[in-house]
Amino acid sequence: MIKLFTALVFTLLSVFAIAQTGYKIDVNVKKFANQYVYLGYYYGPKNLPIKDSIKLDKLGKGSFKGKEKLIGGVYLLGYPSKNKFAEFIINKSQQFTITFNPDDVVNTLAFTNNIDGTEFQNYQKFISVKGKRIEDLNKQTQTEQVKAERQKLTNEVEAYRNNIIKKNPKGMLTTIFNLMQRPTIPDGKTHPGGKFDSNYAWFFYKNNYWNKIDLNDQRILRTPVFEPMFDEYFENIVYPSPDSIKRDVDKVLTAAYNNKDMFKYMSSKLVERYVNPTIMGLDAVYVHMYEKYIATKKMDWFDDKQKKFLNDRYYFLVGNLIGEPAAPLVLQDTIGKPVNLYEIQAPYTIVVFWDATCGHCQEVVPKLDSIYVNKWKAKGVKLLGVMTDGGIEAYKKYIVEHNFSSWLHAYQTDEQRKADNEAGRANFRQLYDITSSPKIFLLDDLKRIKAKQITWEQLDKILDDLHKK
Repeated sequence: MIKLFTALVFTLLSVFAIAQTGYKIDVNVKKFANQYVYLGYYYGPKNLPIKDSIKLDKLGKGSFKGKEKLIGGVYLLGYPSKNKFAEFIINKSQQFTITFNPDDVVNTLAFTNNIDGTEFQNYQKFISVKGKRIEDLNKQTQTEQVKAERQKLTNEVEAYRNNIIKKNPKGMLTTIFNLMQRPTIPDGKTHPGGKFDSNYAWFFYKNNYWNKIDLNDQRILRTPVFEPMFDEYFENIVYPSPDSIKRDVDKVLTAAYNNKDMFKYMSSKLVERYVNPTIMGLDAVYVHMYEKYIATKKMDWFDDKQKKFLNDRYYFLVGNLIGEPAAPLVLQDTIGKPVNLYEIQAPYTIVVFWDATCGHCQEVVPKLDSIYVNKWKAKGVKLLGVMTDGGIEAYKKYIVEHNFSSWLHAYQTDEQRKADNEAGRANFRQLYDITSSPKIFLLDDLKRIKAKQITWEQLDKILDDLHKK
Protein backbone atom coordinates (compact mmCIF):
# COMPACT_ATOMS: atom_id res chain seq x y z
CA MET A 1 0.00 0.00 0.00
CA ILE A 2 2.84 2.37 0.94
CA LYS A 3 4.63 1.49 -2.30
CA LEU A 4 1.46 2.14 -4.29
CA PHE A 5 0.94 5.51 -2.57
CA THR A 6 4.58 6.46 -3.18
CA ALA A 7 4.30 5.50 -6.84
CA LEU A 8 1.09 7.52 -7.19
CA VAL A 9 2.69 10.61 -5.61
CA PHE A 10 5.74 10.24 -7.86
CA THR A 11 3.50 9.97 -10.93
CA LEU A 12 1.51 13.05 -9.95
CA LEU A 13 4.69 15.03 -9.31
CA SER A 14 6.07 13.95 -12.67
CA VAL A 15 2.89 15.05 -14.43
CA PHE A 16 3.01 18.37 -12.57
CA ALA A 17 6.67 18.85 -13.52
CA ILE A 18 5.91 18.18 -17.19
CA ALA A 19 3.03 20.64 -17.06
CA GLN A 20 5.36 23.33 -15.68
CA THR A 21 8.01 22.95 -18.39
CA GLY A 22 7.91 25.27 -21.36
CA TYR A 23 5.36 28.05 -21.57
CA LYS A 24 1.58 28.32 -21.92
CA ILE A 25 0.02 31.75 -22.22
CA ASP A 26 -3.77 31.76 -22.37
CA VAL A 27 -5.14 34.77 -24.23
CA ASN A 28 -8.64 36.17 -23.75
CA VAL A 29 -9.39 39.17 -25.97
CA LYS A 30 -12.99 39.15 -27.22
CA LYS A 31 -12.41 41.90 -29.75
CA PHE A 32 -9.89 39.71 -31.61
CA ALA A 33 -12.22 36.71 -32.07
CA ASN A 34 -11.39 34.56 -35.12
CA GLN A 35 -8.23 36.59 -35.80
CA TYR A 36 -4.50 35.97 -35.46
CA VAL A 37 -2.51 37.51 -32.63
CA TYR A 38 1.24 37.45 -32.18
CA LEU A 39 3.70 36.92 -29.35
CA GLY A 40 6.75 39.10 -29.80
CA TYR A 41 9.45 40.70 -27.67
CA TYR A 42 11.85 43.61 -27.59
CA TYR A 43 15.37 43.06 -28.91
CA GLY A 44 16.46 46.65 -28.55
CA PRO A 45 14.02 49.57 -28.86
CA LYS A 46 13.27 49.08 -32.58
CA ASN A 47 13.74 45.37 -33.30
CA LEU A 48 10.56 43.43 -32.42
CA PRO A 49 10.90 39.75 -33.43
CA ILE A 50 7.80 37.54 -33.46
CA LYS A 51 8.14 34.40 -31.34
CA ASP A 52 4.77 32.75 -31.94
CA SER A 53 1.33 33.28 -33.47
CA ILE A 54 -2.12 31.78 -32.89
CA LYS A 55 -5.64 32.21 -34.20
CA LEU A 56 -8.14 32.98 -31.46
CA ASP A 57 -11.50 31.16 -31.45
CA LYS A 58 -14.95 32.72 -31.77
CA LEU A 59 -14.79 33.82 -28.12
CA GLY A 60 -11.41 35.48 -28.56
CA LYS A 61 -9.55 32.75 -26.70
CA GLY A 62 -6.41 30.82 -27.52
CA SER A 63 -3.06 29.72 -26.10
CA PHE A 64 0.58 30.29 -26.99
CA LYS A 65 2.49 27.10 -26.17
CA GLY A 66 6.09 25.98 -26.31
CA LYS A 67 8.20 23.17 -24.91
CA GLU A 68 11.04 25.43 -23.76
CA LYS A 69 10.70 28.27 -21.29
CA LEU A 70 10.89 31.79 -22.63
CA ILE A 71 13.77 34.04 -21.68
CA GLY A 72 12.50 36.71 -19.31
CA GLY A 73 11.92 40.22 -20.61
CA VAL A 74 9.37 42.63 -21.99
CA TYR A 75 7.06 40.80 -24.39
CA LEU A 76 4.38 42.03 -26.75
CA LEU A 77 0.96 40.72 -27.68
CA GLY A 78 0.64 41.94 -31.25
CA TYR A 79 -2.75 42.92 -32.63
CA PRO A 80 -4.14 41.26 -35.78
CA SER A 81 -3.26 44.43 -37.72
CA LYS A 82 0.37 44.17 -36.50
CA ASN A 83 0.50 47.94 -36.03
CA LYS A 84 -0.25 47.92 -32.28
CA PHE A 85 0.58 45.74 -29.31
CA ALA A 86 0.15 45.34 -25.57
CA GLU A 87 3.33 45.19 -23.47
CA PHE A 88 3.80 42.81 -20.56
CA ILE A 89 6.56 41.10 -18.61
CA ILE A 90 7.44 37.42 -18.66
CA ASN A 91 9.84 36.17 -16.03
CA LYS A 92 9.52 33.14 -13.76
CA SER A 93 5.76 32.66 -14.27
CA GLN A 94 5.27 31.10 -17.71
CA GLN A 95 1.86 29.48 -17.24
CA PHE A 96 -0.62 32.35 -17.02
CA THR A 97 -3.63 34.06 -18.53
CA ILE A 98 -3.70 37.49 -20.13
CA THR A 99 -6.85 39.45 -20.86
CA PHE A 100 -7.56 43.04 -21.92
CA ASN A 101 -9.73 45.39 -23.93
CA PRO A 102 -7.75 46.85 -26.86
CA ASP A 103 -9.64 50.13 -26.47
CA ASP A 104 -8.12 50.72 -23.01
CA VAL A 105 -5.09 48.51 -22.52
CA VAL A 106 -3.58 50.45 -19.61
CA ASN A 107 -6.63 50.07 -17.40
CA THR A 108 -7.89 46.65 -18.50
CA LEU A 109 -4.76 44.53 -19.01
CA ALA A 110 -4.86 41.82 -16.32
CA PHE A 111 -3.09 38.57 -15.51
CA THR A 112 -3.74 35.36 -13.66
CA ASN A 113 -0.62 33.71 -12.17
CA ASN A 114 1.87 36.33 -13.44
CA ILE A 115 3.09 38.42 -10.51
CA ASP A 116 5.80 40.15 -12.59
CA GLY A 117 3.24 41.01 -15.25
CA THR A 118 0.83 42.46 -12.69
CA GLU A 119 3.62 44.50 -11.06
CA PHE A 120 4.61 45.90 -14.45
CA GLN A 121 1.00 46.73 -15.33
CA ASN A 122 0.44 48.53 -12.03
CA TYR A 123 3.51 50.62 -12.77
CA GLN A 124 2.21 51.37 -16.27
CA LYS A 125 -1.03 52.67 -14.79
CA PHE A 126 0.88 54.79 -12.27
CA ILE A 127 3.35 56.27 -14.75
CA SER A 128 0.68 57.00 -17.38
CA VAL A 129 -0.95 59.45 -14.96
CA LYS A 130 2.22 60.95 -13.47
CA GLY A 131 4.06 61.04 -16.78
CA LYS A 132 1.24 62.85 -18.56
CA ARG A 133 1.09 65.48 -15.83
CA ILE A 134 4.88 65.99 -15.97
CA GLU A 135 4.64 66.33 -19.76
CA ASP A 136 1.89 68.96 -19.38
CA LEU A 137 3.99 70.88 -16.85
CA ASN A 138 6.97 70.89 -19.20
CA LYS A 139 4.87 72.76 -21.77
CA GLN A 140 3.87 75.48 -19.30
CA THR A 141 5.73 78.64 -18.34
CA GLN A 142 8.33 77.53 -15.83
CA THR A 143 7.19 79.40 -12.74
CA GLU A 144 8.36 78.38 -9.29
CA GLN A 145 4.99 76.72 -8.67
CA VAL A 146 5.26 74.65 -11.86
CA LYS A 147 8.82 73.62 -11.03
CA ALA A 148 7.80 72.63 -7.51
CA GLU A 149 4.91 70.48 -8.74
CA ARG A 150 7.09 68.79 -11.36
CA GLN A 151 9.75 68.03 -8.77
CA LYS A 152 7.10 66.61 -6.43
CA LEU A 153 5.84 64.29 -9.20
CA THR A 154 9.39 63.28 -10.13
CA ASN A 155 10.07 62.39 -6.49
CA GLU A 156 6.89 60.30 -6.37
CA VAL A 157 7.94 58.36 -9.48
CA GLU A 158 11.41 57.77 -8.03
CA ALA A 159 9.93 56.66 -4.69
CA TYR A 160 7.60 54.23 -6.49
CA ARG A 161 10.53 52.69 -8.36
CA ASN A 162 12.71 52.51 -5.27
CA ASN A 163 9.93 50.75 -3.38
CA ILE A 164 9.69 48.06 -6.09
CA ILE A 165 13.49 47.68 -6.14
CA LYS A 166 13.49 47.22 -2.35
CA LYS A 167 10.61 44.72 -2.33
CA ASN A 168 11.76 42.66 -5.32
CA PRO A 169 15.50 43.24 -5.90
CA LYS A 170 15.80 40.37 -8.42
CA GLY A 171 12.54 41.02 -10.26
CA MET A 172 12.35 41.84 -13.96
CA LEU A 173 10.88 45.28 -13.32
CA THR A 174 13.76 46.04 -10.93
CA THR A 175 16.17 45.05 -13.70
CA ILE A 176 14.44 47.46 -16.07
CA PHE A 177 14.63 50.28 -13.51
CA ASN A 178 18.34 49.61 -13.02
CA LEU A 179 18.85 49.87 -16.79
CA MET A 180 17.08 53.23 -16.77
CA GLN A 181 19.11 54.66 -13.90
CA ARG A 182 22.48 56.39 -14.22
CA PRO A 183 25.08 56.90 -11.48
CA THR A 184 24.50 59.90 -9.23
CA ILE A 185 27.64 62.02 -9.16
CA PRO A 186 28.59 63.10 -5.61
CA ASP A 187 28.26 66.81 -4.85
CA GLY A 188 31.35 68.98 -5.09
CA LYS A 189 31.97 68.97 -1.34
CA THR A 190 32.80 65.27 -1.44
CA HIS A 191 35.24 65.65 -4.36
CA PRO A 192 39.00 65.75 -3.68
CA GLY A 193 39.85 69.15 -2.21
CA GLY A 194 36.23 69.83 -1.36
CA LYS A 195 35.27 71.41 -4.68
CA PHE A 196 33.76 70.12 -7.92
CA ASP A 197 36.29 68.33 -10.11
CA SER A 198 35.08 67.45 -13.63
CA ASN A 199 37.68 64.69 -14.02
CA TYR A 200 36.66 63.10 -10.73
CA ALA A 201 32.97 63.37 -11.75
CA TRP A 202 33.66 61.69 -15.10
CA PHE A 203 35.71 58.87 -13.58
CA PHE A 204 33.08 58.29 -10.89
CA TYR A 205 30.27 58.19 -13.45
CA LYS A 206 32.18 55.85 -15.79
CA ASN A 207 33.44 53.51 -13.08
CA ASN A 208 29.94 53.09 -11.61
CA TYR A 209 28.03 52.91 -14.89
CA TRP A 210 27.53 49.12 -14.91
CA ASN A 211 27.37 48.61 -11.13
CA LYS A 212 23.73 47.51 -11.03
CA ILE A 213 23.76 45.58 -14.31
CA ASP A 214 24.63 41.90 -14.70
CA LEU A 215 26.00 41.63 -18.23
CA ASN A 216 25.48 37.86 -18.07
CA ASP A 217 21.73 38.34 -17.64
CA GLN A 218 20.29 37.77 -21.11
CA ARG A 219 16.88 39.06 -19.97
CA ILE A 220 18.16 42.60 -20.46
CA LEU A 221 18.37 41.97 -24.21
CA ARG A 222 14.59 41.61 -24.27
CA THR A 223 13.94 45.16 -23.16
CA PRO A 224 13.84 48.49 -25.01
CA VAL A 225 16.29 50.10 -22.56
CA PHE A 226 19.51 48.06 -22.61
CA GLU A 227 20.61 49.00 -26.13
CA PRO A 228 20.36 52.78 -25.51
CA MET A 229 22.36 52.33 -22.31
CA PHE A 230 25.02 50.31 -24.13
CA ASP A 231 25.20 52.80 -27.02
CA GLU A 232 25.39 55.77 -24.63
CA TYR A 233 28.38 54.23 -22.87
CA PHE A 234 30.49 53.83 -26.02
CA GLU A 235 29.16 57.00 -27.65
CA ASN A 236 29.48 59.47 -24.77
CA ILE A 237 31.15 57.94 -21.71
CA VAL A 238 34.25 56.09 -22.92
CA TYR A 239 37.15 58.40 -23.75
CA PRO A 240 37.41 58.39 -27.57
CA SER A 241 40.95 57.08 -27.93
CA PRO A 242 41.72 53.62 -29.35
CA ASP A 243 43.55 52.36 -26.25
CA SER A 244 40.80 53.53 -23.89
CA ILE A 245 38.05 52.01 -26.03
CA LYS A 246 39.93 48.70 -26.37
CA ARG A 247 40.11 48.39 -22.57
CA ASP A 248 36.37 49.01 -22.24
CA VAL A 249 35.52 46.63 -25.08
CA ASP A 250 37.47 43.89 -23.32
CA LYS A 251 35.90 44.80 -19.98
CA VAL A 252 32.27 44.42 -21.10
CA LEU A 253 32.92 41.38 -23.31
CA THR A 254 34.77 39.60 -20.51
CA ALA A 255 31.85 40.32 -18.18
CA ALA A 256 29.40 38.81 -20.69
CA TYR A 257 31.53 35.98 -22.04
CA ASN A 258 29.80 33.20 -20.09
CA ASN A 259 26.45 33.99 -21.71
CA LYS A 260 26.59 33.31 -25.44
CA ASP A 261 23.60 35.50 -26.33
CA MET A 262 24.94 38.51 -24.43
CA PHE A 263 28.46 38.06 -25.78
CA LYS A 264 27.18 37.71 -29.35
CA TYR A 265 24.90 40.74 -29.10
CA MET A 266 27.47 43.11 -27.61
CA SER A 267 30.46 41.96 -29.66
CA SER A 268 28.44 42.21 -32.89
CA LYS A 269 27.35 45.76 -32.04
CA LEU A 270 30.94 46.74 -31.24
CA VAL A 271 32.24 45.27 -34.51
CA GLU A 272 29.55 47.21 -36.37
CA ARG A 273 30.52 50.41 -34.53
CA TYR A 274 34.26 50.21 -35.19
CA VAL A 275 34.68 48.35 -38.49
CA ASN A 276 34.03 51.66 -40.31
CA PRO A 277 34.18 54.28 -37.53
CA THR A 278 33.20 57.92 -37.96
CA ILE A 279 36.17 59.14 -35.88
CA MET A 280 39.64 58.89 -37.40
CA GLY A 281 41.87 56.30 -35.75
CA LEU A 282 39.18 54.25 -34.06
CA ASP A 283 39.51 51.54 -36.71
CA ALA A 284 42.34 50.34 -34.44
CA VAL A 285 39.58 49.07 -32.12
CA TYR A 286 38.25 46.83 -34.88
CA VAL A 287 41.76 45.53 -35.60
CA HIS A 288 42.07 44.69 -31.90
CA MET A 289 38.68 42.93 -31.89
CA TYR A 290 39.54 40.97 -35.02
CA GLU A 291 42.81 39.69 -33.56
CA LYS A 292 41.39 38.90 -30.12
CA TYR A 293 37.88 37.64 -30.89
CA ILE A 294 37.35 36.94 -34.60
CA ALA A 295 40.67 35.36 -35.58
CA THR A 296 40.56 33.22 -32.43
CA LYS A 297 36.99 32.12 -33.29
CA LYS A 298 35.49 33.43 -30.07
CA MET A 299 33.08 35.12 -32.46
CA ASP A 300 32.14 32.18 -34.64
CA TRP A 301 28.62 32.89 -35.90
CA PHE A 302 29.36 34.73 -39.15
CA ASP A 303 28.42 33.29 -42.53
CA ASP A 304 30.92 33.09 -45.41
CA LYS A 305 30.00 36.48 -46.86
CA GLN A 306 30.36 38.20 -43.48
CA LYS A 307 33.66 36.41 -42.81
CA LYS A 308 35.06 37.63 -46.12
CA PHE A 309 34.03 41.21 -45.38
CA LEU A 310 35.52 41.11 -41.87
CA ASN A 311 38.74 39.50 -43.08
CA ASP A 312 39.12 41.99 -45.93
CA ARG A 313 38.51 44.97 -43.62
CA TYR A 314 41.17 43.71 -41.23
CA TYR A 315 43.80 43.31 -43.93
CA PHE A 316 42.93 46.70 -45.42
CA LEU A 317 43.21 48.43 -42.01
CA VAL A 318 46.02 46.71 -40.15
CA GLY A 319 48.75 48.27 -42.34
CA ASN A 320 47.69 51.91 -41.93
CA LEU A 321 46.80 52.59 -38.30
CA ILE A 322 47.29 56.06 -36.86
CA GLY A 323 50.69 56.39 -35.16
CA GLU A 324 52.18 53.42 -37.01
CA PRO A 325 54.81 53.67 -39.79
CA ALA A 326 53.30 54.01 -43.25
CA ALA A 327 53.75 51.07 -45.58
CA PRO A 328 56.72 51.46 -47.98
CA LEU A 329 55.90 52.87 -51.39
CA VAL A 330 58.40 52.20 -54.15
CA LEU A 331 56.89 53.53 -57.38
CA GLN A 332 57.85 55.26 -60.61
CA ASP A 333 57.42 58.92 -61.49
CA THR A 334 55.97 60.28 -64.73
CA ILE A 335 59.36 60.39 -66.48
CA GLY A 336 60.38 56.87 -65.48
CA LYS A 337 62.49 57.56 -62.38
CA PRO A 338 61.99 55.56 -59.15
CA VAL A 339 60.18 57.20 -56.23
CA ASN A 340 60.68 55.86 -52.72
CA LEU A 341 58.41 57.28 -50.02
CA TYR A 342 61.00 56.71 -47.28
CA GLU A 343 63.64 58.69 -49.18
CA ILE A 344 61.53 61.85 -49.14
CA GLN A 345 63.06 64.20 -46.57
CA ALA A 346 60.48 66.49 -44.98
CA PRO A 347 59.02 67.40 -41.56
CA TYR A 348 55.67 66.27 -42.96
CA THR A 349 54.72 64.42 -46.13
CA ILE A 350 51.28 64.57 -47.69
CA VAL A 351 50.34 61.53 -49.76
CA VAL A 352 47.26 61.79 -51.96
CA PHE A 353 45.95 58.77 -53.86
CA TRP A 354 43.90 59.99 -56.81
CA ASP A 355 42.54 59.30 -60.27
CA ALA A 356 42.64 61.96 -63.00
CA THR A 357 39.36 60.66 -64.49
CA CYS A 358 37.48 60.75 -61.15
CA GLY A 359 35.02 63.64 -60.80
CA HIS A 360 35.51 63.99 -57.05
CA CYS A 361 39.30 63.96 -57.49
CA GLN A 362 39.02 66.71 -60.11
CA GLU A 363 37.19 68.80 -57.51
CA VAL A 364 39.50 68.10 -54.56
CA VAL A 365 43.01 67.80 -55.96
CA PRO A 366 43.27 71.36 -57.41
CA LYS A 367 42.26 72.74 -53.99
CA LEU A 368 44.87 70.56 -52.33
CA ASP A 369 47.47 71.86 -54.80
CA SER A 370 46.48 75.47 -54.07
CA ILE A 371 46.76 75.18 -50.29
CA TYR A 372 50.04 73.33 -50.68
CA VAL A 373 51.65 75.82 -53.09
CA ASN A 374 50.46 78.92 -51.23
CA LYS A 375 51.09 77.76 -47.68
CA TRP A 376 52.78 74.48 -46.89
CA LYS A 377 55.49 74.10 -49.51
CA ALA A 378 57.39 77.06 -48.06
CA LYS A 379 57.42 75.31 -44.66
CA GLY A 380 59.20 72.27 -46.02
CA VAL A 381 56.17 70.01 -46.40
CA LYS A 382 56.34 67.62 -49.36
CA LEU A 383 53.39 66.37 -51.41
CA LEU A 384 53.37 63.00 -53.18
CA GLY A 385 50.59 62.10 -55.57
CA VAL A 386 49.91 58.43 -56.38
CA MET A 387 47.79 57.39 -59.35
CA THR A 388 45.10 54.85 -58.46
CA ASP A 389 43.24 54.40 -61.76
CA GLY A 390 42.44 56.11 -65.05
CA GLY A 391 45.64 55.30 -66.94
CA ILE A 392 49.06 56.97 -66.98
CA GLU A 393 48.36 59.09 -70.06
CA ALA A 394 45.27 60.72 -68.52
CA TYR A 395 47.26 61.18 -65.31
CA LYS A 396 50.16 62.96 -67.08
CA LYS A 397 47.80 65.12 -69.13
CA TYR A 398 45.86 66.33 -66.10
CA ILE A 399 49.08 67.15 -64.21
CA VAL A 400 50.36 69.27 -67.10
CA GLU A 401 47.05 71.02 -67.78
CA HIS A 402 46.70 72.04 -64.13
CA ASN A 403 50.38 72.81 -63.59
CA PHE A 404 50.88 70.47 -60.63
CA SER A 405 54.62 71.05 -60.92
CA SER A 406 55.34 71.65 -57.24
CA TRP A 407 54.89 68.10 -56.06
CA LEU A 408 55.97 64.55 -56.79
CA HIS A 409 53.84 62.29 -58.97
CA ALA A 410 54.15 58.51 -59.07
CA TYR A 411 52.34 55.35 -60.08
CA GLN A 412 52.74 51.60 -59.90
CA THR A 413 53.83 50.14 -63.22
CA ASP A 414 52.32 46.99 -64.67
CA GLU A 415 55.62 45.22 -64.02
CA GLN A 416 55.59 46.25 -60.34
CA ARG A 417 52.00 45.15 -59.96
CA LYS A 418 52.77 41.80 -61.58
CA ALA A 419 55.79 41.29 -59.33
CA ASP A 420 53.66 41.99 -56.22
CA ASN A 421 51.05 39.48 -57.35
CA GLU A 422 53.59 36.76 -58.13
CA ALA A 423 55.34 37.27 -54.78
CA GLY A 424 52.04 37.31 -52.87
CA ARG A 425 52.75 40.84 -51.58
CA ALA A 426 49.96 43.24 -50.69
CA ASN A 427 49.81 46.20 -53.06
CA PHE A 428 49.37 49.83 -52.06
CA ARG A 429 45.57 49.62 -52.38
CA GLN A 430 45.38 47.14 -49.53
CA LEU A 431 48.19 48.69 -47.51
CA TYR A 432 46.54 52.12 -47.59
CA ASP A 433 42.88 51.01 -47.70
CA ILE A 434 42.30 52.58 -51.11
CA THR A 435 38.77 51.53 -51.97
CA SER A 436 37.84 54.92 -53.43
CA SER A 437 39.54 58.17 -54.47
CA PRO A 438 40.83 60.60 -53.45
CA LYS A 439 42.44 59.54 -50.16
CA ILE A 440 44.76 61.92 -48.30
CA PHE A 441 47.35 60.82 -45.71
CA LEU A 442 49.65 62.95 -43.56
CA LEU A 443 52.97 61.47 -42.41
CA ASP A 444 55.56 62.90 -40.01
CA ASP A 445 59.32 63.05 -40.52
CA LEU A 446 59.65 59.35 -39.65
CA LYS A 447 56.79 58.49 -42.01
CA ARG A 448 54.44 57.63 -39.15
CA ILE A 449 50.78 58.19 -39.97
CA LYS A 450 49.51 61.35 -38.26
CA ALA A 451 46.17 61.52 -40.09
CA LYS A 452 44.46 59.61 -42.86
CA GLN A 453 41.51 59.70 -45.23
CA ILE A 454 40.91 63.37 -44.47
CA THR A 455 39.66 66.33 -46.51
CA TRP A 456 42.02 69.03 -47.71
CA GLU A 457 40.39 71.43 -45.20
CA GLN A 458 41.06 68.99 -42.34
CA LEU A 459 44.63 68.55 -43.57
CA ASP A 460 45.19 72.32 -43.44
CA LYS A 461 43.83 72.54 -39.89
CA ILE A 462 45.85 69.55 -38.66
CA LEU A 463 49.06 71.01 -40.10
CA ASP A 464 48.23 74.34 -38.47
CA ASP A 465 47.80 72.63 -35.09
CA LEU A 466 51.02 70.65 -35.49
CA HIS A 467 53.03 73.74 -36.36
CA LYS A 468 51.59 75.66 -33.39
CA LYS A 469 52.81 72.89 -31.12
